[in-house]
Amino acid sequence: MFKTIAFVRYSNASIILDWHFFLGALIFFILCGVLIFQNQIWEEEEFSRNKKWYKWKASAIKENKGDLSGIYPTSKK
Repeated sequence: MFKTIAFVRYSNASIILDWHFFLGALIFFILCGVLIFQNQIWEEEEFSRNKKWYKWKASAIKENKGDLSGIYPTSKK
């Protein structure tokens, strides 16, 4: 008969977050911040570009009491 002896080394195991994890988290949060900031810039640019249209739509809603079915053309001429 063969006797098998298994040796298990015990160690002080601990969970250590290495610098790769912190670097990845830092890059992720910086990227998210840049994208959020850029999105706000794009929204402001779009609003300033379409300011005339927003004013026209707001006045049309006021004049027609929210019913916009009659102000848009039904067919192209």
